Amino acid sequence: MNARVGLLLVVLPGLVAAQATVEYATGAAVAATTAVPAQKAGKAIAGTFSTLNRVLQNLDSSEPAAQRAAAPQSRRPQKPVKSAALEPPSASGAVQPKEDPSFEDPSGIQEAMEYGEILHRFGPPSLKLTTGSDDETLNYMRKDVVVNAILRNGKVTNVQKTGGADQSHQALSFSRQ
Repeated sequence: MNARVGLLLVVLPGLVAAQATVEYATGAAVAATTAVPAQKAGKAIAGTFSTLNRVLQNLDSSEPAAQRAAAPQSRRPQKPVKSAALEPPSASGAVQPKEDPSFEDPSGIQEAMEYGEILHRFGPPSLKLTTGSDDETLNYMRKDVVVNAILRNGKVTNVQKTGGADQSHQALSFSRQ
């Protein structure tokens, strides 16, 4: 029995050392193969930023961009470009920004409504998920109301509402069950 214990004390450290050597070599090989691609990616990103920096510095020069772009293409004399930012707008020609279209409250979404009608009345959804080949979920988040409309083949099959006045009613119904 002592011979077996002695043999284990001699052989076991050798096996452990061999295992450690193999793992070290494997780790070194992985590090060597991933370092070069990472360096190439870093150089590519740095090159992109330096090119972007040069482009932005060229835009800061005193020559207008329209003249710089047109100069190499043609040798005809260019008409001076008027900048709308330098001239104040006339009172009669002032352009008013368009107001954002107002949409209805998404709580009005009902079953059997079609996708086009929903977009027209309630606007684009906050989130749209495609859950199958013909299934979609439209998520509307307005103020304190979240409405999920589940569509199949372009028509609403289920509407789930959370928040708002319905939330207190739902909380009561859950606590009674």
